[in-house]
This record gives sequence, structure tokens and C-alpha cells, in this order.
Amino acid sequence: MNAPAASLPQALIAHRLGAALGPENSGQACRAALRAGFRAFECDVKLSTDGEAFLLHDDSLLRSHGCPLRASALPWRRLRALPGGAPLASLRQLRDWLRECPEPTWVNLEIKVDDDVSAVLQAHWGRRIAQQAAALWGDAQAPLLSSFSLPALQGAEAAAPGLPRAWLCDHLPHGWRGVAQALRLSALHLAAAGCTAAELAQLRAAGLQARVYTVNDPVQLRRWLDAGAQGVFTDAVPPRGVLE
Repeated sequence: MNAPAASLPQALIAHRLGAALGPENSGQACRAALRAGFRAFECDVKLSTDGEAFLLHDDSLLRSHGCPLRASALPWRRLRALPGGAPLASLRQLRDWLRECPEPTWVNLEIKVDDDVSAVLQAHWGRRIAQQAAALWGDAQAPLLSSFSLPALQGAEAAAPGLPRAWLCDHLPHGWRGVAQALRLSALHLAAAGCTAAELAQLRAAGLQARVYTVNDPVQLRRWLDAGAQGVFTDAVPPRGVLE
């Protein structure tokens, strides 16, 4: 792959691998985002019934493939052969797409547990996905693991303590310091609509990285970078001038 004339900084993160540029969490979106200059990516990772980590946001396959079945209830051989929609990708495929880029890339793997599963199963998903991520990336450009699920983050820490972890929250919760210390988090990711620059400063003062999601307006992108966010998740390809 030929690198674009100018790459975007890793503070700008392509949400769902570049959902504005192709089907979300797909190779088409990822490659288009690479061509657009993105060097940092976020995607959603689930676990098949036979333990394969794959990329999908929803619990159901209805929106992506017109199939009402629960994705995590199917084995990988069936998931990868689903008709309609973009082909589902494995975590290994994602790693290979990013390796096509001659420049360093960074990726945030969001552990996307099903909404109604037990804490025990959430922790199991966190362990399995972390194990696969650690095996695939090794020490080179280690991915960040994030989740709304604390059990999933606990499982990830137990399985791959060397991989950085982030807690996803709609807003900065009470007791965040204790959770961050207990899970040895490196970051919190907050909804842009639910946080303030002062809260970002609190996180940085505590030694944590702070990222915000999901921001598509160029003016707001610039605002959050100026406010000290180490990363901003976006569906848009920002004009180069937003960073000047």
C-alpha cells in the first residue's frame, strides 16, 4: 500500500475502522481509512461460540446481514460464510490489514460483550480476546483493549496484563480512581457529549490518558484536541486544516 502524502496524527482515531468510508468494522473501511491518512483505529470485537475473536458491533446479525440470529451463538465457520453484508473479519485479518501500511499504526479493540450475558461470561470473553490479541500482535504496536464491561476488563487483565486497558463510560463515574487503580487502567474513554475539559484534566493529573468519542464536526475535533484529549474517535475524515 502506498502511503498518502500526509498522514493524520494518531490522536485522530477511525471509529469502527472508518465507518464513513465503508461498511463498519470491515476491510473495505480499514483500507479506505488508511488511504485517507488514518494511522489509529477503533473496532468492536466479539467472540464466536467456538472461541474465535471477530469484528462486529451488534449482538444480532440483523443490521449487518439481515439475519436475526445472535452472532456469538454461531461458530466462526458459519459467521465468515454469512451471505449479504460485508464479510465478517477475524482479529487475525485486522492485524494483517494494518500490516499493509508501511507506517506504524495503533488500534483500540473494544471488547463488545452481549448485553444480557453474565459477569462470568463477560470475563471469559475478556480473557479470550486478550489472549488472541497478545498472541497476534506480540510486543509490536500492542493494541489497547477497552470495554464498557468491568468483568471483561478484569478478564483481559488476568490473561494479558501487558496489554493496556481503557474503561469506556458515557460520563466520568464516581469512584473512577479506585476502578482505575484496581484494574491498572491506562485510560478512560468518555462520550464527548457527557464530559468536560476539566474532567479530562482530572484524568491526566491522575496519570491516565483521556480520549473522547464520537466527534465528527471539525471545529469540535479541534476543541477536544486543544482541551488535552489524547485521542478523539471520529467517523469523519477531517480537513487537514483542523490540525493546524
